Amino acid sequence: MWQHVQYNIDLQINRIMEKTYQKLNKKLDTLTHQSDKNHDLKQKQKNSKYQQRIVNMTDIQLTKEQSQTLKLGPKCAIEQEPKLYINELIVETENAIKALELKTQNAYRYLALKKIKQINMNNRNNILHKRFQYNLREIKKKLQSKDATIIKADKGNAIVIIKMDILNKKVDTFIKDNNITQMNKDPTEKYQKTIQQILQKSNLIIDKKNQKFLMNIKPTAPRLNVYIKTHKEGGPIRPVIDNTPAPAYKMGRHINSKLQNLLNLPNIYNAEIRKTWPWN
Repeated sequence: MWQHVQYNIDLQINRIMEKTYQKLNKKLDTLTHQSDKNHDLKQKQKNSKYQQRIVNMTDIQLTKEQSQTLKLGPKCAIEQEPKLYINELIVETENAIKALELKTQNAYRYLALKKIKQINMNNRNNILHKRFQYNLREIKKKLQSKDATIIKADKGNAIVIIKMDILNKKVDTFIKDNNITQMNKDPTEKYQKTIQQILQKSNLIIDKKNQKFLMNIKPTAPRLNVYIKTHKEGGPIRPVIDNTPAPAYKMGRHINSKLQNLLNLPNIYNAEIRKTWPWN
């Protein structure tokens, strides 16, 4: 029985690994082809006005290797050492085993334990990714020593290295230029109670069973994030606000979907409204 179970597990793992490696090989072939194809284009870009991948607005000096690491971008997935995710792997494996039949659970636990021990002992971590992690730690030290941070640029996939005091000044300038006033008290709790009262009085529009799903359990005021407009003189900011934790976010989405189903509204004014925004 053990041999049969182990054979089936190994067979499934091999199939998954084979499909994964096939996808990775296709991606590598595509990247290699694009790299060869765009070799002449990169030479032209050096003499052109294309936006740089890293915009350094500080006096922090980065090594060539550190710059190459940053150019990978914020979406680059760097492989972690097994010790950083082994506990999570054990918990997920146990949850998956509990969904199986009771008779086979112990057998799969034994095989899973064997595989996890093998992963932990082999520690097959990509050497290149280890170097990336080292570079990121060194960059973080330099940023902390100069009180600087890294944020995204407004256009393209560029990132901006900027000092915190300069960034705060840009935010203050944006607030003053747009006549934004600071409130003395956070009104989130007040809005939450108001929305709750409105939902209780809207039985004809919203079913009572669905009302609890339209309330944020722990709402907070939306937080302001910023991008730097590196393509404009002075590098002003573009505000980016995440409204998902706001009290009315879920109810707003629900009402919006209802209106879209009931009304056929044209989108001809979207571009014109966007042009009137003061921060464009």
